[in-house]
Parts: sequence; C-alpha cells; structure tokens
Amino acid sequence: MAEARPRVSRNPLARSNPLAPIYVCVFLFSAGEAMLHVLVPPYLAVELRAGPAEVGTVLGVFAGAALAARLPVGAVYTTARARRLLTVGGAMSAGAFALVPLVRGTVPFGALMAIDGFGWSMATTAQMAALVAARPPGVSTAWAMGWYSGFNGLGHTVAGATAGFLADTFGFTVSFLVLAAVPAVAAAIMVAALGRADLGPAADLLERPARLREAWRHLAGMPAVVWAGVLIMVYINFVSGIMNSFHPLLVIPAGLSITQIGVLVTVRAWGSSTVRLGSGFIFGRTDGRWMTLPLLLAGAASLFLLPSFRSSFALQVPLFAAAGVSRGLLRVTGSAEAFDGVGDEDDRRHGMTAALLHAGLDLGKLIAPLVGGFVAEAFGLAAMFRLVPLALLAAYLPLELAARRSMAARPRLGRA
Repeated sequence: MAEARPRVSRNPLARSNPLAPIYVCVFLFSAGEAMLHVLVPPYLAVELRAGPAEVGTVLGVFAGAALAARLPVGAVYTTARARRLLTVGGAMSAGAFALVPLVRGTVPFGALMAIDGFGWSMATTAQMAALVAARPPGVSTAWAMGWYSGFNGLGHTVAGATAGFLADTFGFTVSFLVLAAVPAVAAAIMVAALGRADLGPAADLLERPARLREAWRHLAGMPAVVWAGVLIMVYINFVSGIMNSFHPLLVIPAGLSITQIGVLVTVRAWGSSTVRLGSGFIFGRTDGRWMTLPLLLAGAASLFLLPSFRSSFALQVPLFAAAGVSRGLLRVTGSAEAFDGVGDEDDRRHGMTAALLHAGLDLGKLIAPLVGGFVAEAFGLAAMFRLVPLALLAAYLPLELAARRSMAARPRLGRA
C-alpha cells in the first residue's frame, strides 16, 4: 500500500478527512432511494391500479436508466470531477422525487423513474470511486469497502420502517415530498466536504469523445476477478429486486400492512449492513470464496419459501434476515476483490471498476422486475417466487464456475 501514498496526498478529496462525509453521503442516498422503492410498488398497485407486469416495467425503467449511465460516468470520472457529478446527480434525483405526486399514470411515472435512475447512477458511481481514491495509506480496500457497504446497508435499514410509517400515517403524497430532500442533502454534504477544487470548464465532461472509446478498450483488459464481482452484483440485486417489487403485491392481499412490509425491508437491510460492518473481522480470518455457494443458496431459498408464509409477518422475518446476510457478505467480497484486482495505479480504472460493479447491480435490478412481472402474469405471483430463483441458479452457477476457474490461474491476491 506504500506506493499509493503520493497518489493519495495529491488527491483533492483528501483535504478534510474524506471518508466520513463520503459515508454520510452514501447513507443518505441509500436511505432516500430505498424509501422511494419501498413505496413505489404499493403506490402503483393501490393508487394507479397497475398489475405485476406494469409494476415490473416501471421499476425496470429506473434500473435501465441507471445502467445506461454507468459506463459513460465511469469513463469521464476523475477525482477533480467528483463534485460536479454528485451535484448534477443529486439534483436529478431530488427533482424526480418531488414530482412523483404530480403524475397519475404509469408512463409519466416511468419517465420520472428514468430521471431518478440516471441521477442516482451518476452520484453513486462517483461516491464509490471517490472512496477508493481517498483511502488513506494503510487502509485496505476490503476495510474501506466494508464500511462503504455497511453505510449503504444502514440506509436501507432506516428506510424500510420509515417509509412504511410515513405512508400509513401521512399518505403517499407527503411521503414522496419528504423524500425529495434526502438526495439533495446527501449531495450537498459531500460536495461541501470536497472543497473548492479547480474542476476545469463545465464542457469538459461532454468533450473529448475519444475518452469513451478508450474506456471501451479498457473493458477488454479488465481482469477476471472484476467480472466475477460483476456477476455477484447481478445476483444479489436480482434477489433484492424480486423482493422489493413483488413482495408487497404478494402479502398486501394476505393482510400485511405497508408498515409491516417496511419493517421486513428493515430486517433484511439490518442483516446486510450489520454483517458488512463486521466483514473485516470475518474475512481477516477466513477466505470468503468458500462461502459463495451457501450464500447464493440462502438468497434463492429466501425467495422460494416466501409464498408459503405470505400471511405470517413473524415467519417472514427469518427469511428476510437470511436474504440480508447473504447480500451483505456477497457484496463486500465481490467489490473488494474487484478493486484489489485492478491495483492502485490509475483512478480512471477505479472509475471504470466502480461503474462495472454498479452496472452489475443495475442489471440485476433491471431484469428482476421485468422477468418477475411477466412470469407472474403468466403463472401467478406465488409460482413466480418459486420458479425464478431456480432458473436464476441454473443460469448463474455455470458462469460463476467459469469465472472462478479463470481466477484460479492468477496468483492469490494479498490482503492488507
């Protein structure tokens, strides 16, 4: 890690103990976005009378817009541009949140989700890359990513119960308006902490198209460990996407309230964030690769068993807790190994790695509601919860095996 010291000392992000504001920004962004997505499925189903396929399509639009922004943002990212990316991204998300109560159809609602997804993608890609660049000497990537992922999970922990309480107590309109302030505050905190760096002319983000072409060439040179991390990101957000999108539609007719749904989301996020914050202790004593298959199976089982307990709030608690633990550990291992695999030499490679990892999350979030919605329309909601995880494992495990075999040819990465 000694080689990284000159790079960190030159970094404009390092002027004011940068990790703390980054973590606060991560917490607020994740809390605001998670609260929105707790409310969107019941809002669409109850207020707009949308069916499963429409709900899945609208949620897929958000993920598609986020995915479309990832590589361009990663390509133009530098530490000097982090403030601008966060400012624009936070403003887009806040504006979309505020306008949600004004639309009454699924098409304009989907358009707002696209704006929100694009802005959220800009901000979160810059967050992750800035964290790695601002990492002080002697702090391992796994340690920094564990805290990053932990604060992300803490945001989801707060979001579930808070969103459910707001909706049941004050209604959807007030809830959406309250949430509009969260991404704006998050971006303002981090932008203020980054200082008044010389970012260059605003047009610089849009000029030099050769940089995008260069970024595509860099993709071919990414090591296998990065692509393995991307596969893990797809899987964990697919499982989360199915739960977020269709669990309310499954359990509201069975008698659960939106507050109870929010509490279950909080249980899952609490399990995820707690295990992430303790991941440095766990992976300092064992190689996390042997845990991958059991964690994948735990995530699939949490989906498969949900229809059997749809009317019982208490029996769903352990299922959501298992899904959270699985997601938390898989996200830390995949992210840390990917960043260690590209090294510390170039912050643009950090930007591309952050973009790819988030693109995996976006892809999982995109295909989950689309696939789940149309399978539910064809076979029913309960059957969808049982068919989709089995198909996902059948498609994923061969890809994971191929990636691990490729990684086995590389020398084992050291740990700080």
